[in-house]
Amino acid sequence: MIIAVDPVESRREGSIRAGATHTVDPAAADPVEQVRALTQGRGADYSFEVVGRPELMVQAFEMARTAGTVTLVGMPATTDMLTLPAIKAVFSGKRLAGAVVGGAQILRDFPRFIRLAESGRLDLGSMVSQRITLDEINKGIDLVHRAEGVRTVVV
Repeated sequence: MIIAVDPVESRREGSIRAGATHTVDPAAADPVEQVRALTQGRGADYSFEVVGRPELMVQAFEMARTAGTVTLVGMPATTDMLTLPAIKAVFSGKRLAGAVVGGAQILRDFPRFIRLAESGRLDLGSMVSQRITLDEINKGIDLVHRAEGVRTVVV
């Protein structure tokens, strides 16, 4: 079971196309409770926060099962602080890890990613929703602020 949590319907639909089996709209109800309901109350074996917002990092922690793994991928502001419930953090056995660039090692992993993309086994095109020129960079920044699309690429 792969559960994608996103407030934007088109991105939830894209998650299904990319392999998610279930989606959660955090605006519909408490996303932690929705994930717990989908997992019969157990929680996710692995949860990921990819936006970089501390409140979503706490949600990812709460979504993980006892002894689950929580991976923080999103880049928070340098002044942001993460506050977790201390007793739950100690007694849950959950593992908390950060992952810069998804944990990839550039010299080791990127050549493999390139080979997979060139052979058609890694569909990078489906991850790009907008292509803009450098002159349109402000449009790209606006798209990020409005949470539109999946990825915007400057060409």
